[in-house]
Amino acid sequence: MGSNCKSKPLGNNIDYNIQLCTTTQLEKPQVQQQYSEDEIVQDSVSSCDYEKDRSETKSMVLRSPDVSLNSPTQNDSVVISRLHLTSDDFVKVRNQNYLDYYSNERLLGVGSYGKVYLVRNKQTNQLRAMKQLKRKQSLASRQSLREMEILERLDHPFIVKALEVYQDDQNYNMIIEFISGIDLQEDISNGKFTEEKAAKIMNQLLLAIGYIHHQGIVHRDIKPENILYQYNNQFEWIKLIDFGISTKIKKNKKLSSQLGSMYFMAPEIFQKDYGQQIDIWACGVTLFYMIHKRYPFMGKTDQDMRNAIINGHFILDQGISQELKNLLNKMLQINPNKRITACQALQEDWFTKFNLGFQLNQSVIHKLLNYRSTSLFEELIFSLITYYGQNSDDSGQAIQTFLCLDRDQDGLISKQELKLTLKNYNINIENQSKLIDNLFSSLNKSQDDTLTYKEFLAASVVSDKIQTRKCQKFCFQLLDIDQDGKFSESDFCRLMGRKQSNLWYLLNPTDKSYITEEEFYGMFKQ
Repeated sequence: MGSNCKSKPLGNNIDYNIQLCTTTQLEKPQVQQQYSEDEIVQDSVSSCDYEKDRSETKSMVLRSPDVSLNSPTQNDSVVISRLHLTSDDFVKVRNQNYLDYYSNERLLGVGSYGKVYLVRNKQTNQLRAMKQLKRKQSLASRQSLREMEILERLDHPFIVKALEVYQDDQNYNMIIEFISGIDLQEDISNGKFTEEKAAKIMNQLLLAIGYIHHQGIVHRDIKPENILYQYNNQFEWIKLIDFGISTKIKKNKKLSSQLGSMYFMAPEIFQKDYGQQIDIWACGVTLFYMIHKRYPFMGKTDQDMRNAIINGHFILDQGISQELKNLLNKMLQINPNKRITACQALQEDWFTKFNLGFQLNQSVIHKLLNYRSTSLFEELIFSLITYYGQNSDDSGQAIQTFLCLDRDQDGLISKQELKLTLKNYNINIENQSKLIDNLFSSLNKSQDDTLTYKEFLAASVVSDKIQTRKCQKFCFQLLDIDQDGKFSESDFCRLMGRKQSNLWYLLNPTDKSYITEEEFYGMFKQ
């Protein structure tokens, strides 16, 4: 039931992925941590600022300034046409002990910045990774807060998802999605990489890099250890992790801190004058390493390696294809102004020669176009599942369809992209134009005629799951924060923030201060 979409090919920091994989025997890159004082001042966020900005829920988008939310008697369908409720509105920072909600499974690692634990949600039984850092005014603390600030704004199928922060008197405890697969470093160590396999991985990585660059972010630590497979039994979909030294960068501005793993550092980093193109260089080194099982630039000492990188000379094996040689030469271009971009790299012959295309699934398209949220309750449920629900697209059909529709690779689906793709694949659904308009009107909170990945999942995947009792029970467990068997106004305010307490009356069909579990199940459409 799919159409092959060929418009694009397929594609000492603490790692918050759980390091369950065995230690590899290959020499690990040396990590450089030299910060420019100017950059720290400009790029870092203080804990005080973070707590002030993140502890309160963002304002919801009202589509009409004359809509009042104070009256519990308003018609919900009228209100929903004027505002949207999404996971962006959830409280992300909680001044509570994380142990009230999570149990420690085991310690995964200890570093100079803190500890990493595998934890389990007491309500839903889900496994998560937790990065724990001391709440002292230090560079490590500021860097970690910046990591959370960056991650909570990213929404892409190939980027790890950060969920929330619990803070007490001593620690920040960052809860991050659990990724069960091994990292790329271990896979390279255990087996041989064909060019086709390397192309699949690099394609996804470049899509993720292109997305964060479009968001004005530079990762600064691209390497195989920070690329994970989403599942251990399927070496197909990846996740980019560890944004610990990532930063936002303004247009036409440069960075100066010498950060990252030296084997993957671009030459301009040593000049303390660089931008987003260092990520492309690191991707080039990663691609070289996948194919050759050695690094392109080596040296007996740090200075020797630095000189080798600045010189930019590398030797390719004779057995690799000319298309791959061409791509590596463009990615490992010494001059960053001449280096290929992520979008340009994805159009290279090396990717297209393998005929790797995303599958546009017509069933997913039908679900997408028939989505219509009519209540705040539905929006809340969809948001809960897409935000907290793990592995919401196990089959990969929605991921592929999303990437097929995202023709310009910016991580968003525009109304024009959707219409053009449907036309190109001769998909014609009754009242199609009206359905598309309704879809964007119902789902797009920013009112910019684009859909984010989580909005796309809400319409194409979640709407199919919410009628199952298993999914409904999962949602109730998430909402029943105090675990007293009722979804109360207090629970709602903990989820959404006290400022949004008036919305409780739009969700609650009774005059009671709580909704029982059976009443909650009855709120779903039959």
